[in-house]
Amino acid sequence: MGSDPGWNSQTSRITSDINNGSDLTSTIEDRGYPEYCESIQEEGGAFYQIGAELFVMNGWEPHGKTSKSSWYHLQRSTIGRELVTVCRCPLARPNEQCVHEQFLTEYGDELFPLNIEFSSEQRDAILFSRQELEEAVYINHFSVPSPNSRSLNGRVIVEYTGDDTGSGQWLCSKDSNNPGCAHINKCQDMLQKLVQIDPSATDEGVGDGSSIDYSVPRSRRSAAEENKSVSHLPIAPPPWAALDSDPLLYHRSPALEDTIPDILNLTQTSTCCCSEPRPSFDPAQVITQQTCTVYGLFRSWEMTIEIQTCTNSMCHHRSIGPDCRELGIFNYNNRKLFTHDLLDEYTSAYTSSETPFSAWVSVLSRRYEIHSGGETQFATAQMFRAVWFAYVKLQYLEGDMMCPRCGPSPESTIWDGVTLAFNRKHLLPTLEPPTVSQSGSIDRSSTKYVTGQQLLAERRVRGLVRQEDSSEGEDEEDDDADDDHRPASGRNRTRAERAEARARAEILQRLDAIPLAVQALKTLDLALGDLFDAQFGEGTVTRGDPAPDVYRRFFIQAFSAEESVLQMLTAPAMDALEAFVVDPTRINASSLVEIPTIHKMLSYEKRLGPFTNTTVAVCRWILNRGRTVLNSLMKGPAPPKISEARGSIEKPWIETGCCYGLPKIRERPRYPKLKHDIKNEVGGKRGAKCSKFYSQYGERRLTGGIMCVWCTHSICYGFHCIPRGEGRNDVFSALITRWETVPKRVIYDFACALGPYCMTREPEFFSNTQFLTDDFHSVGHTKCSPAAFLKSHCNVDPRLSHINSSAGECGNSGIACIRKSVSYMSQAQAILYSKVFLSIWNRLRIRSLH
Repeated sequence: MGSDPGWNSQTSRITSDINNGSDLTSTIEDRGYPEYCESIQEEGGAFYQIGAELFVMNGWEPHGKTSKSSWYHLQRSTIGRELVTVCRCPLARPNEQCVHEQFLTEYGDELFPLNIEFSSEQRDAILFSRQELEEAVYINHFSVPSPNSRSLNGRVIVEYTGDDTGSGQWLCSKDSNNPGCAHINKCQDMLQKLVQIDPSATDEGVGDGSSIDYSVPRSRRSAAEENKSVSHLPIAPPPWAALDSDPLLYHRSPALEDTIPDILNLTQTSTCCCSEPRPSFDPAQVITQQTCTVYGLFRSWEMTIEIQTCTNSMCHHRSIGPDCRELGIFNYNNRKLFTHDLLDEYTSAYTSSETPFSAWVSVLSRRYEIHSGGETQFATAQMFRAVWFAYVKLQYLEGDMMCPRCGPSPESTIWDGVTLAFNRKHLLPTLEPPTVSQSGSIDRSSTKYVTGQQLLAERRVRGLVRQEDSSEGEDEEDDDADDDHRPASGRNRTRAERAEARARAEILQRLDAIPLAVQALKTLDLALGDLFDAQFGEGTVTRGDPAPDVYRRFFIQAFSAEESVLQMLTAPAMDALEAFVVDPTRINASSLVEIPTIHKMLSYEKRLGPFTNTTVAVCRWILNRGRTVLNSLMKGPAPPKISEARGSIEKPWIETGCCYGLPKIRERPRYPKLKHDIKNEVGGKRGAKCSKFYSQYGERRLTGGIMCVWCTHSICYGFHCIPRGEGRNDVFSALITRWETVPKRVIYDFACALGPYCMTREPEFFSNTQFLTDDFHSVGHTKCSPAAFLKSHCNVDPRLSHINSSAGECGNSGIACIRKSVSYMSQAQAILYSKVFLSIWNRLRIRSLH
C-alpha cells in the first residue's frame, strides 16, 4: 500500500481546488503530470484497483506537485471501441483529463490488466487502506456504495481512526455531520467481519486489533508494486563483495567523479521499460536529447542523455534510453540516474549497521551540501528507496548460498528462526513457504502416531528406574532458606543432623523401589535386571557404595528417558552397536561415539578387563528395542522427486519468500491421519516433555519471521518467510523439499521434539540423522535427555569440536540491524532486502575463508 496521510475534510479540499481556477484550465504538464508518475513509482502516492472497473487514489496538488490526503474514485470502462476514464477529483473536466485519468489511460493496461477475480459490481464496503498510527490504533479508509445508487457518483469515502473495537472516530466524506449515516454503519460491520475473520460478524463484536487475516485476497493493488527501470542488464556485485566464481559481466569503469562523459549515448542495449519484451533502440529512427540528473557519492551533475521515442503505441511518456551499465550508472527513468558506487554505498551501510533509508538520505543530503556548496540537492528518501530496490533486482547476487568448504551437502546444519518480520497487513497470497502442500503432493494415509517409543515403554518402570537418582540435584542452600519456616525443634537440629535424616529417608525409599525395579527389568530381559541390581541393588545401598557415574547416567539418560529411543539410536548407530554385539572388542566399542552414554559405560569397563556378558546382553537388548521401534515407523520410501519439467518452473523467490541455494526437488507430503500435522505452534509450549518455550516473534501484528539454515562456518544456505509462527514443520518441510539426502546432523533449539516430528512422518528419509540441541539452548532443556545435546556428543567425539553450534545466533546478531527497517516494508521489499543482506553476509565470509 502507499502512504496514507492524515484526514482532512473532503468537502473543504474540493472547494479549495475549485477556487483555484488556473489549475483547471492549465495543461497536463503544468499540473505536474511527470511528477505525478514519479510519485506513484516512488510510493509517495497511492493508486489502488478495488473492482473490475473501479479505482481509488490520492488527490493531487498541482502547485506543490505532491499527493494530498484526500481520496477520490475513478472508473474505467470500454464503450464500443473507446476507452473511457472518469475521475471524481476536482481537477477532472469534461473536455480534458486530470492526472489520474491520464495515468490510467497510459499505464492501465500494463499495471492493471483485466482481472476476472474482480467483481463487475462492488456492492460491499471495501477496506482499501489501513495504516497503524500507534500501538493498536489504526487509520482505515473504506470505499462504500450508497444504498440506492451503484453509480460512480454514489460511492463515498469513509475514514475510521481508532482501535479495532470500532469505538473510535468515524467520518464520512458525504455526510460529515452524521456519525450514524448508512455508509458508516456498513463500514462498522465490515471492519468487524475482517477483524473477527467471520462473514456474519457485526459491529457488536469486538476484536483485538491484530487478528485481521491479511492473507485473504482482497480487491486492492498498487501501481508502485510494478516499479521498473530503464536499466535492465545484470549488474556486477560491489567490488568488496565479489567472488571468484562470479561471471565477468562487463569491465568496471573508474569512479564517475574522475571521468565524466559529455553525453550518455544510445547503444544497441538501450530499451524502454514500458512492456515485456522491451522495445529496443532503432538506429534508423530519430534520436533526441534531453537533460538528466546523475547522482553520485558527493554531488550530482546535469548531463545530456540521448533518448528515442518508444515504438510501443501504449507508451507515451516513457522513452528508450541507454542502459549505462558500462559507465557505472543506473538509469532509472531517463531523468534521474544514480552511480553504482552510490547505490553500493547504501548496501555497504545497511549490511554493516542499522541504517534506515531516511537516515541515510539525510546523511547524503548533508554531504551534498558540503561538497557542492548547496548548489545541488540529493533525491528524496522515497525516490532513493524505489531506485535502490530496482537496482538490487538487477544485481548479480547468485551462487553465494553455499560454503566452499562444506559443499552443497554439509554434514552439520544449524537451523534457527529469526525475528525478521514485516507487518501482516502487507502479507500477500503469493507467499509460499515449504510448509505449503501442492497439487503434486502425495498423501501418506498410512502414517499415524506411534506411542510407546521409549526404551522402556511402560511409564511405571521408567519411574522405578528414576528413583535411584533421587539423591542428585539437592541444594544445600535450601536447608538455610527453610530454617525460618521450620518448627523450633527442627531449627535446633544441625545441618548435619538434617542431612543424615534425609539420607536415611531416601535410602528407605530406594530400598522399597529397588526390588520392584529389578523385577520389572528382569521381566523385559534378565541381563537388564542383573546389571541394575549389580550397580543399584540392595547390597550396594546398604553398604553405602555409590554406583559409578557412568552407570547412573546410562540408566537415567537411556532407560528413564521420556523421549523416543530413536533420539539415542540412529540407523548408523544401530549398525555400530550391532558390530559390537557380534564382536565385543575394544575397537568396536570405541566406534560407538554416536551413542555417548553407552560409549562412556564401555570405556569405563574396558579399563577393568574384558566386557562382561551382562553388558553385552544389555547392548543386544537395546539394539533389538531400537530396531523394533524403527520398523514400527517405516511405511515406505522417501517422497518422489519432482520431474525435471515441473522443477524448471519453480516460482520466483521474491514472490514466494522461499530462497535456498538448493533447488526444490520434492513437494511436502500430506499426512491426513496426523490431525496436528500443520497446526500453528507459536505461543505455546513446544512439547509436554520439554520445558523450553517458543520465542515470541515480535508483536502479533507481524509475520512469523524467517527460518534460516547455516553451516558451521556461519554461511547461510537459505531462508524462507514464516507467515505466522516458527515451528518444527518449517525445518522438516525445508529439509524434505530441498535436500537430496538429509544432513548427518541437524542442530536446532527444539531438536528434542524435531526428531520425533520428522521420524513420525518420514522415517526412511531421516533415519540416519542426529537431531541435536545446540550448546546455547540446551541449558533451557531441563526435562530433556542429554542424548539430544550436542555437547554430550562432543564429550566422546572430539571431531565435533569444530562445529560452531552458535552459527545461527551469530547470524541473528547480524540480522538484528535490519529488523526495524524490514518491519515497515511491503512483502516483496522485505524479502528482497533480507536476501541482499544474507548474500552480502555470505560473500564477506566466503572471501575470508579464501
